[in-house]
Amino acid sequence: MATLPGWVMLVVKFGGSLLAIFAIAWLVKRMGLGKGYERIRDEAHAIALAEEAEFGFGGVAADVDAAGYGAIVRNATGVMLLVRAHGNRFAARRIDAGFTARLDRNRLWLQSGERAFGSVELDFGGRASVIASRLRTVI
Repeated sequence: MATLPGWVMLVVKFGGSLLAIFAIAWLVKRMGLGKGYERIRDEAHAIALAEEAEFGFGGVAADVDAAGYGAIVRNATGVMLLVRAHGNRFAARRIDAGFTARLDRNRLWLQSGERAFGSVELDFGGRASVIASRLRTVI
């Protein structure tokens, strides 16, 4: 039995790897993975997400990030809830003394004390300083 030259084996390995990549890409598309990443559309959507996360929250106003990745929702008593995109779902946490906030021009960076929730950077444009000053009552 004759042995194949080294370059032929290299081409076969490369072709097999390429075929495997295309097969995985086809499978991902067929399963519909990577679709359905929703963003926060507007203030009403952010308030609805806050109510969904914490029953009876009663949000009255919300500041939504320019890209729709997060929002800070306030209720009538001044309690604030951070709603953020988390994969293809949303996660929410009450903003309290466990949070750290940093303002950088038009961006507000918030980090929760909870490792699993992590941090989020929100672009509020010219409203960022006003929103950061509201956070001082809570943090």
